[in-house]
Amino acid sequence: MNFLTSEYIALLKEDGELDALLIDILISRGITPISKPQKGRQYGVDIAAIGNDTDGIKKIFLITVKQGNIRRSVWDTGPNSVRQSLNDIRETFINISLTSSQKKLPKKIILATNGELEQTTQVSWAQYTETYKANNLEYQFWGIDDISKMVSDNLLSERLFNSEMRLLLKRTLAFLELKDYDLNHFKKLVDLILDKPIKTKKPLLKRLKLLQICLNIVFKWAEDNGYIKSAIYAADKTILKTFEWLNEQGHFKEKYVHLEFYEIHILRRRIGIAYFKKVSGHYYIEHSLQRYSRNQIEYSLTVWEEIGILANIGLTEIKHYQYHYDSKAPDAASIYHEAAITIAEALIELINKNPPSHYPLYDDHIIDIAPAFQFLYSIGFKEQCVKWLRTLVVGIHDSQLLKDFFPLFRANYENLVDYYVGTKKQDEKSSMLLTLLADWSAILNSTEAYSDLKKIVELFKNKLNLQIWFPKPETENFYLSNDYSRKSGKVKHSINLYDSLDDYKKEIEDEIKLFTVEKDFSAVKIGYDLIFTITSGYHRELPFPIFWRRFIK
Repeated sequence: MNFLTSEYIALLKEDGELDALLIDILISRGITPISKPQKGRQYGVDIAAIGNDTDGIKKIFLITVKQGNIRRSVWDTGPNSVRQSLNDIRETFINISLTSSQKKLPKKIILATNGELEQTTQVSWAQYTETYKANNLEYQFWGIDDISKMVSDNLLSERLFNSEMRLLLKRTLAFLELKDYDLNHFKKLVDLILDKPIKTKKPLLKRLKLLQICLNIVFKWAEDNGYIKSAIYAADKTILKTFEWLNEQGHFKEKYVHLEFYEIHILRRRIGIAYFKKVSGHYYIEHSLQRYSRNQIEYSLTVWEEIGILANIGLTEIKHYQYHYDSKAPDAASIYHEAAITIAEALIELINKNPPSHYPLYDDHIIDIAPAFQFLYSIGFKEQCVKWLRTLVVGIHDSQLLKDFFPLFRANYENLVDYYVGTKKQDEKSSMLLTLLADWSAILNSTEAYSDLKKIVELFKNKLNLQIWFPKPETENFYLSNDYSRKSGKVKHSINLYDSLDDYKKEIEDEIKLFTVEKDFSAVKIGYDLIFTITSGYHRELPFPIFWRRFIK
């Protein structure tokens, strides 16, 4: 356990990660922070806290946080050196930042780092602390081994992080680099951590903290070894299971639960942004994704997977924008808005530079297309939506006319290969993809795309059964788990593409009134409707129509 904890702690950044972990450690020991890390002049103190020490005496804890090993150059070079920070605490912070009552308490100055005190600086540290110690002033060093032990003792007790959990985490990390690894060990780990209901605050928070630490370990491991995509799926599993677990117990009525769940959401967002930064340069190069595929079919499947991932990353940014906008924090909201625009521009480049984005292979690609349109439309890229819609419709039409190929209603790789190369004749009878594209023709008011869709149906002599899936009230019991669109809901079939696009729009508006049960789901009331897109993408299940049909008005 200490090995895994040390591996995690060693990867933490000084600002926003290591200092946040130290605050959690202090709180778990009953020590209350009185000042938290902030930008600007701090006079050497990153964290100030008050509480009883291990000897039972109430003290003021003044912590300066550094990253990595404390070597000679770090000890006494520059304004941010260890020695200068210690001097600032002793000479300035204590005198000007503590209250008169706090000044009377014994004070412990702590040098904390996720590294070690190297041998070359051990003498300097010993001489300094011996020189400046006093009756009410003492010094302590917290290195990575000390912090790991405190994490194990105070946050991850054996009762919470048992041998089975450790084994599952080790196996997750061992298999993480495999391309086809399905993260089954991590899924079991998350299920094991959230294995039973918890009613009280402290044990509940410990479980949620543990989840964050485990996901962070997977993220850091994946990031350092170059396969962040695995961490994206791990984050989706974590957020879905956590939401389900908290919601079933009614915990979202507590503000602290909202805040802790938001921390997991923030971590998921960080993983998505890290992935985007790593791969976004490829989106601007012609046929860039082809180099990661063994053949044309895999190239196409890779493109569609990437579109779905990028759309989810973008929708997460929009969720942050909406949150800060509604909270009347326009400056913060604008940051996420700009990030969303950057991601939208990259998505358009991905679509334009990789032609398979015009030729869906599976009907199930609506799972990727629906959030992509939703994201682009929400950020204001309506002209680009119209252009992509037209190329999709023309691409499907030409594939059917020239190659006798139509997106498979049931995803099956072996059948796909046979149909794609023409060794077997295809006989598709149903499509939900065309219904989605007809809906977007109505939303975007594209009579051209709608007319071309009707031509596709005519190629099948009007025998192609257009369908759409709607959730029902009981879907709320299933939608966070696998097969929810097969276990619940209802399918409207034999959909008619009317001569007039306005008539089709009118039918959508009528169906919104009849079939919009999602508005009563607890996720909508809680304000986390992003969960519907996450569960659709993660489980490869049908998307919820209301999240694009609401744009019809």
